[in-house]
Amino acid sequence: MALNLNSYRKWPKMNHQRWIKPLLTTLLLCCAAPLSVADDDPAAPPQEQKQKATELQTAEAFTIAVLPDTQYYCDCRLKLSAKWGNGDLQRYFLTQTEWARDNQQRLNIAFLVHEGDIVQTDAPEEWAIAKEAMSVLDGKVPYCMCLGNHDMGFEKADNKSGGNIGVNRTTHFNTYFPRENFAERPEFGDTFDPDRHDNSWYHFEAAGLKFLIVALEYHPRDEVLDWANRVVADHPDHRAIVLTHSYLKGEETRTTNKLKFKGNNGEQMWQKFVRKHKNMFMVLCGHFSGEAVLTSAGDHGNQVHQILSDYQGLNNGGESWLRYMVFQPEANKIGIYTYNPALDKFSSGPSSRFDLNYPMAMPLATVPGITRPGSANEVSNEPKSSPAGDVLEAVSEQ
Repeated sequence: MALNLNSYRKWPKMNHQRWIKPLLTTLLLCCAAPLSVADDDPAAPPQEQKQKATELQTAEAFTIAVLPDTQYYCDCRLKLSAKWGNGDLQRYFLTQTEWARDNQQRLNIAFLVHEGDIVQTDAPEEWAIAKEAMSVLDGKVPYCMCLGNHDMGFEKADNKSGGNIGVNRTTHFNTYFPRENFAERPEFGDTFDPDRHDNSWYHFEAAGLKFLIVALEYHPRDEVLDWANRVVADHPDHRAIVLTHSYLKGEETRTTNKLKFKGNNGEQMWQKFVRKHKNMFMVLCGHFSGEAVLTSAGDHGNQVHQILSDYQGLNNGGESWLRYMVFQPEANKIGIYTYNPALDKFSSGPSSRFDLNYPMAMPLATVPGITRPGSANEVSNEPKSSPAGDVLEAVSEQ
């Protein structure tokens, strides 16, 4: 999909009618006498299932924030970012994380993910910038990161860039974001390597729903995918998201390129891992400049939304453009928003602002899948919903 950043809207003023009505409805539901469902419906589900359904129907919306490639904000060694003024763009990285921290309560941000290419050339001074920016979130917003090709394997070279990246899997990431610093956090699950943070899984709960995020290295190795398969299979009650760097291309197809070192491209990841799990519903990636969405059917008929976002090719290496996803359990919708906190602007083009269908108002075990042929590649671009509640009031463009 073509990136459209020509039309923006400011944050709206509060529309009190939009949240008063749902609030009154919730109060009435809470104060009403309990229903004796068993007397009226002999086939009624167990009480705990009824209670769960009621919680989801009145559940507060929540947000997952997404940081695309930040490599130009940290560019110290090659100084390729010098084409934009003096090349010091680290303020945009800080703007992103400060925005997430400052809006955590207003948007109910449950988690933040970074899609990789955190730095430009795996230089210590670049990782220091990334550390400063991401540390803004510590104790405020849970987060996890995945490694891109620019985050590892740098070697000097006599070429127009002055070096090559991604030539192997060596990285300073573990020095600045060591596993032991994250292992005590409640959202931390585990890592593939007990001594390294390169491949990890995290979890959180929001609106009564359990979520699992598996963060994988650039073109993960077979043994890493085997580990990831076990992690997802061991958590069938969690809704699974894959976070990886290179997976989807701008033309809405998974990558098929081959690497010099051992690893799996996007199509191989889909075949060996993503498609296999019923609780899998999303893949988040960057690497290729632009925006794209591919929705495909997994082996169990479940919809898997695969989403690309990368703004490094725009002015100032992205100028703080980011994504955030508002989960609306009562509407079974995920609202995708593209926002620039430095400029306080939205992008409202069809590839930047859209809704995705995702069943949340029912137990995970009963979520239906895709049953009709030709459903792969189907993306909902329905008109923007009329959101209700504090979180959706904050993100509404209407």
